[in-house]
Amino acid sequence: MPYVHISVPNALSQAERHELCEAIGELMPLLPGKSRANTMMHIETGCFLEMGRDERPCLFAEVRLFKPSPEKDKQAFAKAFCALLSEKLDIKPERIYMNFIELDAWVSNGTYRV
Repeated sequence: MPYVHISVPNALSQAERHELCEAIGELMPLLPGKSRANTMMHIETGCFLEMGRDERPCLFAEVRLFKPSPEKDKQAFAKAFCALLSEKLDIKPERIYMNFIELDAWVSNGTYRV
């Protein structure tokens, strides 16, 4: 189960957040074995974010994955993900930051998985 957490300065309605989740969900298959159906998303809106002394809007995203994904697939996902966020949220691509956290263990349905 991937977990996607996005912190954005934009104020978004519930419908806009859901629309963004659906659009991100369409990108999830770029990562092997991932889909919208097994992805949890947390979109934190109206956040104060500042990078350096630059006051232009910026965004931070974190994508947590159970087990490593191939580098080429993460590169393809990151490119498409950043382009989507830039388009939907009107934030310049150079102001979008993200990381992948790949975990060796995960719990779901009360089961510890390794």
